[in-house]
Amino acid sequence: MPSLTALLQPSVKRLQQFALVGLGVLAAASGAYASSWQAGYENALWQTSDPSKLNCELTHYIPNFGEARFIHRAGETVRMEIQPFRNAFRGGVVKLVALAPQWMPGANTRSLGEYDFQKTDLPIRIATPQTELILESLRQGLMPSMLQEDKDQRIEHRRASLTPVNFHRAFADFQLCQAQLLPVNYDQIRDVVIGFNLGGAKLTQADKDQLDLLVRYTYADPEVVLVMVDGHSDSSGTRRDNRELSSQRANSVTEYLVARGMPQEMIKSQYHGQRYPVASNRTTEGRSKNRRVTIKLERELEIKPIF
Repeated sequence: MPSLTALLQPSVKRLQQFALVGLGVLAAASGAYASSWQAGYENALWQTSDPSKLNCELTHYIPNFGEARFIHRAGETVRMEIQPFRNAFRGGVVKLVALAPQWMPGANTRSLGEYDFQKTDLPIRIATPQTELILESLRQGLMPSMLQEDKDQRIEHRRASLTPVNFHRAFADFQLCQAQLLPVNYDQIRDVVIGFNLGGAKLTQADKDQLDLLVRYTYADPEVVLVMVDGHSDSSGTRRDNRELSSQRANSVTEYLVARGMPQEMIKSQYHGQRYPVASNRTTEGRSKNRRVTIKLERELEIKPIF
């Protein structure tokens, strides 16, 4: 009669064979992207910046890879930046795709474009059209991913994914912030020019609308500490008359800003007559450009260029 050990040997060998096959399947599945980064259900973190009229951010941390940020600055379109840890990707092409998560079997992979990745400390900056596609993919429950493959099979493939888990609540807060953004940012409104008719110092409705926006911006940006108002004229008339006219123009702007709520102590108003033309006074077009008031915003501790 054969021993119990002899009877069990075929079964043990068969179990070993099944185990090896199973490990081979797992290896094949995971080997497609030997380095893969993605937040799990328990650590999927999406965060929205505090409400602001100047800037909104939606941030997602990808464990062991880096951080993805959706940034919407006042006066601009939304953009995406990805800051990977050093050596997460190699230099070269990175494909942007939307993958289906495990709970959406059968959904197709969607191409979102490509990015030529350069190995620097600067973040990966994604253009607005692709950023909008990535956000739409997240809204649909897909996983926007960056894939980097190599023809040389000895070089590992890499994948980093954004998860839709916990996305929708944070995105709703992000949209509320976006709805409050001003139509301009500091770079767009830091230098304003108001033009005037020949011999005139009266503000038009378009001028007032522009100044209203400037007042709204200074209230929203606590870093703005000084508003410089400078009146100018062309060379028509005497120098004395031109100085008086430039003073009237500067006063028209200053008085309107104060009437709309800007603190008087925040404004430095000056007038210069015809001393600082920006165009030739020999032409009608040039003189029109010289009849102006310039308004410049300055922020606290703003860094000035050396040259």
